[in-house]
Amino acid sequence: MSREQAVKDVLERARRIPHRWRRFTVSAATAARVHRIDEALLGEALDLGLAHEGGGADRRFDDLDLKNLGLGLRVPSPAWLQVRLSAQPFNAAEVRDATYRMRFQGRAPGVLEPSPQLASAVVADTLRRMGPDVFEADLRVSAGENAPEADGDGDGDGDAADCARELGPVLPEAARLEYYLVPDGLRGDAGFVAETRLADCRAGTTYLVRVAEDAGAAVRPATGLLLAGAFPLPHAWLEVSRGDRWLPADPYYLVTMAGYGLLDGERWPPHRSVAGTVWKLCGPHEDLCFLAGDGGPVKTSVRILRRSP
Repeated sequence: MSREQAVKDVLERARRIPHRWRRFTVSAATAARVHRIDEALLGEALDLGLAHEGGGADRRFDDLDLKNLGLGLRVPSPAWLQVRLSAQPFNAAEVRDATYRMRFQGRAPGVLEPSPQLASAVVADTLRRMGPDVFEADLRVSAGENAPEADGDGDGDGDAADCARELGPVLPEAARLEYYLVPDGLRGDAGFVAETRLADCRAGTTYLVRVAEDAGAAVRPATGLLLAGAFPLPHAWLEVSRGDRWLPADPYYLVTMAGYGLLDGERWPPHRSVAGTVWKLCGPHEDLCFLAGDGGPVKTSVRILRRSP
């Protein structure tokens, strides 16, 4: 595909986002410095209809439009590098049970307290204060039947069969979606996703849960961290009922990453459980790790200090 056609494809998807959701705050200089959209590419996109306000040096662009342009063309922008990094756990030689030493740092002044959600999600008695706004804790992540020792070959056949059965009505819809970063206000709008087919992980999860519920499948949403690199990424996925437990599953992510060529689609078919690659926290991690003095949520950065069996 030519670069011109790739830009056209991205802008066609951009036009499915209602204009009222755009915030024109990014200059051409910032587009080049942060999003790696250089003057030539920006000019091509403008000629093909990239939304903007103002003119000349005062021209401004929407941040998400630029992120999506970078993703569509796979320029080495932070957004594309983050997508590439997110596939790391799926390209490891094997997935195993592991304990992670984590550091949580709140982005607010004063002494912060860990939220009940954080305290209940980590290993008991490991949460310890390292500073007024910093805690460390251990978390234990099970690979389930993805682990080699579970069935001898690491294929996770038992979990995969259960996921495939419950995800039957979901899989075709996951394959129809187009990966696209959407405004926060649309991420919980299943109707928007159904109409436009545009979704990031949160919007895709919202929509696929509705599809599953309409079909009577035992599926629910989950949010937390994708355990990639030193700085795990906020993520959303599905959980599928299996007896008295819930298996993490992520058909939309697996289809998307296979389409990008970032993971092996045969090793990670869309019905396979993603146990061992994600850590569930009962809500968006940036909102629920800490509480400020007034009881409000606090933005938080999370870092993996070490990983051990």
